[in-house]
Amino acid sequence: MRLLVTRDDYYEAAMRILGTEGAGSLKISTLCAELGVTTGSFYGYFGSLDGFVEQFLEYWWESQTTRIAAIVTDTQDTLERIHLVKELTSQLPHAAEGGIRSWAHTHPAVAAMQSRVDQRRLEVVTELLLPVAASPTEAHRLGIMALTLLVGLQQWRQPITARDFNLVFNEFEELVLRRVPNTSA
Repeated sequence: MRLLVTRDDYYEAAMRILGTEGAGSLKISTLCAELGVTTGSFYGYFGSLDGFVEQFLEYWWESQTTRIAAIVTDTQDTLERIHLVKELTSQLPHAAEGGIRSWAHTHPAVAAMQSRVDQRRLEVVTELLLPVAASPTEAHRLGIMALTLLVGLQQWRQPITARDFNLVFNEFEELVLRRVPNTSA
């Protein structure tokens, strides 16, 4: 048995379980076995599975949406921002995100967070595309296209290889960059 695990260790274990076995396997005993700890450790941090789910969803929001949004919006150059968001998106835990999306069909709190994540990601992408789009409406449509490509790719197959990701998002990036004057995409 391990002597010490952190909350983040539990969250990372949950991501692995969601990505490989799905939400049906996300149980206290499974998490503890994955980490090699007793259930007392789990209850000490989270109190219950519902408490864990609530904190896990906040972790996912912060680590995979808020953090990425902050990095992208801190970059001033439009072309850098477009490329950076693609690079950061390629590093998402795609299998786990596919598992979370499936889980959202059966768990209201997960569905609410999934909606929040999707909305924020759409806002970030739409905002970064404003300088290259003909209008705010077009930037929003391109943002929807980008989010749809990501979700579709995550649902299409696992694992998502770099080749799979680049096949879709290099083409999308080139499409967007063709809208920028004096760039050769």
